[in-house]
Amino acid sequence: MVATTEQLIDAEADFVYAGYPDGFSDSRNPRPMLQDLGMPSRLNTEGCNLGKFGFPQLFDEIRSVAGIFGVPERGDALITEMEARIVDVAARLEGVEPIPVFIYNGGEDTPRAVLGNTMLSHVVELAGGENILGDIDNRYGSTSWEQLIAEAPEHIVVFYSGTSSGQVVDDPETNLGQARVATLEANPIIAGVPAVENDAYTLIVSVIGQPGPSSVDALEKLARAFHPDAFE
Repeated sequence: MVATTEQLIDAEADFVYAGYPDGFSDSRNPRPMLQDLGMPSRLNTEGCNLGKFGFPQLFDEIRSVAGIFGVPERGDALITEMEARIVDVAARLEGVEPIPVFIYNGGEDTPRAVLGNTMLSHVVELAGGENILGDIDNRYGSTSWEQLIAEAPEHIVVFYSGTSSGQVVDDPETNLGQARVATLEANPIIAGVPAVENDAYTLIVSVIGQPGPSSVDALEKLARAFHPDAFE
């Protein structure tokens, strides 16, 4: 959900941060207008990044934001905590064989996918998975059900947000996340895909799937789902 300029004014916002470029579209909250209103703004660097994005870029973003607010030591402490958790996951997964993973972003006739230039794709790889569309040099796009058959993913990460058509959804895990699982299970074309046959789905809400401090929560959740034996 993108706040309107009126909502930002009512909230007396001192700073506006957006995760996606549409947060600062020409039709809603253009950044020069926000600046004129006394509201400095920033776009998460994944949203304007032209290449791969991962924890190194996220840590740079945390340092930058912490510096903007004058608390660099808090940014460094957060990064140190996150790095320790990443190292722990890597140690547990040492020697495991990555499994093929499809990151599903909705769609019925044409499935939408999370591609290689995203934080979530990077997290999937660190969690012992291999994004079957991770070699595509883009953030989001479409694929085909036939490609899923060809690639035979062993696990499907179901990516969803808390909104639909710009409106907040009640119980998004059920009404969006589980609804997407139901779409996959109802599709006879992919019934033989290993992940579908074995009900191998993990729901990842955008709060942890987009780059931020919670990205390490997504890493731990996916690593446990892909390689549960490593966490016994």
